[in-house]
Amino acid sequence: MPVDKEKTVRTSVIVPADLYQRVQQLAASNDVSAAWIVRHALSQFLAGYDGERAIPLKLGRGGGKKRIRRE
Repeated sequence: MPVDKEKTVRTSVIVPADLYQRVQQLAASNDVSAAWIVRHALSQFLAGYDGERAIPLKLGRGGGKKRIRRE
């Protein structure tokens, strides 16, 4: 996924340490950057909800964590 630096913005997210490690390992094993993994995942997620104004978010049992569920 090439990046056009003139058409991009920088953002940051806070993720649990285990998720961070999984992204790092996946990136290393596929010879891509962690940023590439995150951009790809975000792109795929948004494609799944193309044209929708809202996504269904339900409160899970895991201590108030939200999980996304496609219905």
